[in-house]
Amino acid sequence: MGKSEKKSKKRHKEKRREFKAKHKSSKSKSKKHSRRKEESPPPAAPPPAPEQAESSSEQDDFAIPIALMNSKSHAPETPEEYQRRQSQIRREVDPVTGRTRLIKGDSEVLEEIVTKERHADINKKATRGDGEYYEARSLEAARRRK
Repeated sequence: MGKSEKKSKKRHKEKRREFKAKHKSSKSKSKKHSRRKEESPPPAAPPPAPEQAESSSEQDDFAIPIALMNSKSHAPETPEEYQRRQSQIRREVDPVTGRTRLIKGDSEVLEEIVTKERHADINKKATRGDGEYYEARSLEAARRRK
């Protein structure tokens, strides 16, 4: 790296610092962030003891709270927990098309063995639901074009 490259990098860093300092006070968050802050205020911390107030003002304490250290949500999942979660089978209804599906674990879609009559009935319902869905979407699109 030559001297001119170093100088240009240094100049760029200085300009960036100036820009940040200039725009730091006028920084405003989007409405999304301000709403989120209003909706869920942070949990109130207990007031520090008088002895701790002096030490905390002198030096910030970045230690991890014990409650978080013992939390199971931050620990890796054991193979048994994973197998237990993946072995669960549930029925879910697709809100858009109205189809009912068997879901295993997180997202595996299973096929259900049914009789020939039940299969024909499921197919009719699914086709009718799909037709209604696409018809509604096409009508909405036609209205938007007008």
